[in-house]
Amino acid sequence: MEIKNNTIGIYSVGLLGGSIGFAFKESGFKGKIIGFSSKSGIEKALEIGCIDEGYGYDELQKVAGSVDILFLCSPINTIIDTIKKMASMELPDGMIITDVGSTKLDIINAAACLPSHVRFIGGHPMAGSEKSGPSAADPFLFQNAIYVLSNKDGVETDLERSMSVMLKKYLGCRTIFLNPSTHDHIAATVSHVPHLLAVALVLLARETEEQTAETLTLAAGGFRDMTRIASASYPMWHDILVTNKTEITKQLDKYIEILGSIKELLASNSLNTAFDKSRETRSAISSSGKGFISQMSEVLIHAKDQPGFIASVATVLTNNNINIKDIEVVKVREGEGGTIRLAFESPEISRRAIKLLAEHGFSARERN
Repeated sequence: MEIKNNTIGIYSVGLLGGSIGFAFKESGFKGKIIGFSSKSGIEKALEIGCIDEGYGYDELQKVAGSVDILFLCSPINTIIDTIKKMASMELPDGMIITDVGSTKLDIINAAACLPSHVRFIGGHPMAGSEKSGPSAADPFLFQNAIYVLSNKDGVETDLERSMSVMLKKYLGCRTIFLNPSTHDHIAATVSHVPHLLAVALVLLARETEEQTAETLTLAAGGFRDMTRIASASYPMWHDILVTNKTEITKQLDKYIEILGSIKELLASNSLNTAFDKSRETRSAISSSGKGFISQMSEVLIHAKDQPGFIASVATVLTNNNINIKDIEVVKVREGEGGTIRLAFESPEISRRAIKLLAEHGFSARERN
C-alpha cells in the first residue's frame, strides 16, 4: 500500500521534530510540513526552514484535519496526553499518527482510544543529541540510525512496511519492527538500566571522593567514557523511567543477582569464566550489532596534527566513490595528532579504503 503524505505534521518542533522536518525537505519531499510548538519554537523553526507553516500547540484541533501523517515528538507523557485529546477531535479518514517516544507499550496502549478510521504506528528513532530545540535540528540526524516501528498487535502489516519505505526514503534510516513489549524489554536492558548504572557509578565515585581525596581526579579515561550518559538531565529521563518501570525493575534485579555472583567469584578468585563469557559476548556485539543495528565496518587512521587532514582523507575516498557512513575523532593531542575512526558499509569497502589511503600516504588499519 502507498501512504498518503501530502501534508506532514510535526507536534513539538524540537531537536527530533525539527530534524524530521529538515530531513524531509533535504530529501526532496514536495508536500507541506506543518509544525505545532511554542511561539518561540515556531518562530525559530520557520526561520531555519524546517517547517512551512507553524501553529501553537492549542491549534492542533483546528489544523489536524489537513494533516496526512502526524509525528508526535514531545516527551512521552505529553505524547500520551496528546493522543487522548486527539481521540475526541475530528480527524480525517486514513490519517496516520506516529510518535518518537523511547518507550512503546504505554504509548501504544493509549492509542487504542483513537477512532478506527485513524491508524497509529509506534516509532522510536535511535538517534539524538546532547543539544535541544529546533536550532539544533539536523537533516542527517537519522542517517543510518535504526528506527523501530511497532503496533498494538505486535505483527507487522503493509502499513508498517509502507511507513518503513517512506522513512528510509526521506530520513535515510534503517527500520526494524518489534512488538511493544519486546522493544521495552530490550530498551531496559541495553539503554535504561545502563543509564542507571552510570548514575550509580558516578555516585559511588562522589561518595568515595568525600572520604578519599583525588578520586575524581583519577576518574578519567575508561571511567569517564562508561559514565558519559550519567550527564543527562533527570527531566529528560523522567518519562522513560516511569513508563518502563516494570521492565527496568526486572532487569535491575537480574543485574543485582549477577553482581552478587561476581562478588562470590571474586572471593574465590574464580572470575576467569565470567571474563571469558563477557569478552566473547562483547565481541559478538562489535561484529554483528550496534544497538539494534548491524555494526558497520570500522577503520582507524593515525591523524597528523595539521589543518585539512580530515578533508584530505575524505577527498581520497570521495574521489574513489567510497561513502563514509560515520566519522569520529577518537583521540587527539595538540602537537601530536591522534586517531580518526571511519565507518563503512562492509569489510570489503573498509579493506578497499585502507588500500587507497595507504597508496596516498595515510596509515590506516581495520578496527578489531
